[in-house]
Amino acid sequence: MKKIFPLLFILLAALSQLFADISVTPYGAAETVSGSCFLLDLNSEKFIVDCGLFMPDAQNQSIKNSNPVEDSNLNLQIPKDLINAKALFLTHAHLDHSGRIPLLIHKGFKGKIYSTRATKDLTLTLFKERNGFDLIKRKWFWSESQYEKAQEKSRTVAAHWRQECKRNIKAIDYSKDEILLKDLEKNRGVKFLLCKNCCEIEAEEISESFITVKYDEEIKVTDSLKIKFINAGHIPGSASIICSADQEKVLFSGDLGSGHSKFNGEFEIPEPVDLVFMEATYGGKVTSNISREYNLFRKDLKNALESGKTVWIPAFALNRTQEILYELKLMQDDGYISTKVPIYSVSPSANAVTSLYQKEILSKEEESQEYSEDDWFLDSVYQEKSILPENTRLQMIKNYKMQMILFSASGDMDKGKSEQLAPIMLSDKNVFVMIANYVSPTSSAGLILQNKKPYFLIKKIAAKVKKYNVFSDHADFEMLQKWLSKQDKNVKIYVIHSDKKNTSQVIDLLHHKGWTKVNGAKFGETLH
Repeated sequence: MKKIFPLLFILLAALSQLFADISVTPYGAAETVSGSCFLLDLNSEKFIVDCGLFMPDAQNQSIKNSNPVEDSNLNLQIPKDLINAKALFLTHAHLDHSGRIPLLIHKGFKGKIYSTRATKDLTLTLFKERNGFDLIKRKWFWSESQYEKAQEKSRTVAAHWRQECKRNIKAIDYSKDEILLKDLEKNRGVKFLLCKNCCEIEAEEISESFITVKYDEEIKVTDSLKIKFINAGHIPGSASIICSADQEKVLFSGDLGSGHSKFNGEFEIPEPVDLVFMEATYGGKVTSNISREYNLFRKDLKNALESGKTVWIPAFALNRTQEILYELKLMQDDGYISTKVPIYSVSPSANAVTSLYQKEILSKEEESQEYSEDDWFLDSVYQEKSILPENTRLQMIKNYKMQMILFSASGDMDKGKSEQLAPIMLSDKNVFVMIANYVSPTSSAGLILQNKKPYFLIKKIAAKVKKYNVFSDHADFEMLQKWLSKQDKNVKIYVIHSDKKNTSQVIDLLHHKGWTKVNGAKFGETLH
């Protein structure tokens, strides 16, 4: 008998590994749109799906109130289970899915990051453009002379943290302790900007953690887990991820495209699974006639240019700016708008992404390759040989009085070049502002659309401002039904990337269509 009990214990342990017990704990994108982060636990082997930023939206307040972590800043919180995970699966490059990866690695994560090639390249480009590294407490250093000039003339000071930068600075000052950049600014009374060189060096180090995969290729991550990325149709490289263990499959949607993207087309409909985590950012809506929306956007743009107005388009740096630039190219090719009005894009991040898109198109042309699962775009985009309209310049400018089409980021007007440009452009009656992406109701752009004045505006708004819904990157309710079309109506579905109100609407709509097990995911709740 003494020999039998140890053998039984070994047999039971082996059986527990053979029959997988999968659980998922959301640490973001539950009861709110942003902060995508999910812990996948498989017989004590832990994996992460996304590690994104929480955006400053009113809906996040409900998460803060229920968050078991005490610190009010959710972006600074990385639970230990995430740090100790074996691997991270990244659905796409948008910062609300990727933006906390630098902090995760800084806190000790040693695993590999699995993504498509496009997602890897785009994510690293955003990191090199000073995204993600401001969440890390560091002992910063800077040039004393640059700091003195900033005090006199309200300039920015480059904040360094890599030793490689020290040899280029004659006189250096340091922060006394490890501190967040925003707190350093409060203490020192000047505006600090992350050193571009430090960001590039650290992004290159992060790149070594990536393993790139192709769509529809099954990858063995461990003896217990296989993964497969399928096209989500959201932005280049975006994916839904199927995690398979034994006979059980869990599906993470990532962000699902609307089906109207001229870059990516429609998503791939996933195979049947046992558990679904489905984004529903716009899931409570049915999109209106898209062709009518396109025509309205094109007509308003044409009329503004013909009346001599400057058109300002504050847009997201990743994919939205490039989508609209490509639309302008098609409008020029059709002879619908003139090629004589100059087009400027003044956002460094947007321009870095645009250059990457252009590089991808040119490399495809040089290699003369047929379509592959590694491609970023539809074949029709490659055939155009460029996404840029004529007379486009990716550069800074000083004269905003001439007529032009002007692109800047952010779309909310709360950061970057858009924040700097807003007081200039909004106070000019010869400017037509075209808002072509979702904006937070509490952002500057959101307040303007509600006829409220943002904090920076002293004068009244003289420019005409109009919102367009034509370039949505998210699936509406009809597209969500299409994405679910191969699933059994009794499959467990958890709604993610959605605020409480929209989640309730999506649940009701799906129940009405015969889906029996639909619930909203909750922050920190372990789900099976």
